[in-house]
Formats: sequence, structure tokens, C-alpha cells
Amino acid sequence: MNSINIIDVKEIDFEKKVIEASDEKLVVVDFWAPWCGPCKQLTPILEKIISGSPDKILLAKINIDENQQIAAQLRIQSIPTVYAFKEKQVVNAFQGVIPETKIVEFLEKSLGEKLDNNFDDFYSQVKIFFDNKDYSSAKELLEDFISKNSKEVKALCMYLESLIGLNKTQEANDFLESIDEELVKKEEIQKIIKRIDLVKQSNEGPSIEKLYDDLNKNPNDLALILKLADAHFGINEFDKSFELLLEHFPKNKEKIKSKILSFCDVLGFEHQAATKYRKKLSSLLFS
Repeated sequence: MNSINIIDVKEIDFEKKVIEASDEKLVVVDFWAPWCGPCKQLTPILEKIISGSPDKILLAKINIDENQQIAAQLRIQSIPTVYAFKEKQVVNAFQGVIPETKIVEFLEKSLGEKLDNNFDDFYSQVKIFFDNKDYSSAKELLEDFISKNSKEVKALCMYLESLIGLNKTQEANDFLESIDEELVKKEEIQKIIKRIDLVKQSNEGPSIEKLYDDLNKNPNDLALILKLADAHFGINEFDKSFELLLEHFPKNKEKIKSKILSFCDVLGFEHQAATKYRKKLSSLLFS
């Protein structure tokens, strides 16, 4: 990644670019090697987070194969290893690959303050609105935030979610057309787009009440069951959608399993409903 605060460091300039530089800002040193698989996982995460705080943090990457003396002096026994230098002293360190949230905690502890790009408190407030189904307040809050942070993918996704909650699919499509094309290609936004499409299909088709009436007359009609699941899922009624599918699981295990897994994929691995119903599905499959 090209960034003014991400550099490669060698033994000859370690004193200047790491030790002396740590008097001005936090210097995070990433010890890595080309053959190290975990290093290839960790380094991009460090770059992503640190590139957003150029005034506070410098990321210095050191290839230990080419700089063995520094690695020996600092007693680097395994990689990846990350050291944080502040005021010419090591103030924090960790080894191995850790989650992005833990890296943020590591940096904030080393800095003694919050990162500029840590919006956890803001997102917690939005989540409270979502939990209360107050999508209008969430939308209003996100509009102001996005006007100042237009490339913050999580905020863009949440804004689209608020429009889904308000059943404003056309407004969601208009918004998607207004943002950067590269942002639209992001996996997180592509998943939201799938949900918008489900809402549109639901709006254009029979009502949920009509689908239930039809299902009562034809309780084994798999196509109706899947349409109902899509309708509930599209309007954020995830529990109703998943429970309906699980109720009818014995009738067509493979197709319903596929539908449940596709919904989990759209929601994302960390979503509470995805986690809950993956476990329920596993219980059915292995019982």
C-alpha cells in the first residue's frame, strides 16, 4: 500500500526512522518475511488501519531475512511480531495474527488516545436505533456522518440498511448510483444490494398475508415457502425467515439448506442471526 506513513526500514536507517522518529509520533514496527504466511494476513490489516492516522502513527516494515541483526537485537523469535515505539522506548508488542478490533485496541493503548478513524461509539448509537426499528433516526444520523466520511464502507452499508428498513428501495438504488464505483464493488455493499433486490421482488409480488394464505392451502409447496422466506428476509425479519425455513427443513433438506446458507452469507459471518441459525442448521444436519 502506498501511504505517506507506511515505509520499509533497513538496519542502516533503523535508528533514524524508528527510534528517533518515535519522539514525534508512535512508530509501529512490523517484523515479517516473504515466506511467512501469517505475515501476509497481518500486514494488510496493519496498513489499512494505520494509513488512516498519518498524523499519529508511522508503520515501519522490516524484512527479517534482510535485517537479521536488528531482529536478533530485539530478540524476535517468531513472526509476525509487532513492536510499538514511543519516545524512543518499546511501549507495547504482540506476536501472531490478531483480529482487527484487537489491533485497534493495541494501537490506542500504545497511543494513549483514540484513533481518528475509530467510529465504534457512533456505530453503537446507530445499532441502538436499528434494534428499536427506528430507521428514520438512524438514516438522519448516518446522512450527517457520511457527508463527512464518504468512503466509510460500514456507514454506507448501514445507511442502505436504514433505507431497507424504511422500504425505500428506489432511494437506495439512487444512493448506490451516487457513490464511488469502486466502493460499490466492495463485498459488504454487494451483500446489501442482494437484500435490496429481495425487497424489490417482495414489493412486486404478492403480499406476505397472501403468501401465507396460499401456503395454508398448499403446505408442501416449496416455492411458496422460499418466497415467504425471501419476503421476511427482505424487510429485516430475519428470525421469521430462518424459523420458517427450519420448520419446513424436512420437506426438502438440500434446497432449504442452500437458502439458509445464502441468507447467512448475505448477512455476513459476524451477524447475530447468521451465527444463531448456522448453529441451528448444524444441529439439524448432524442430529
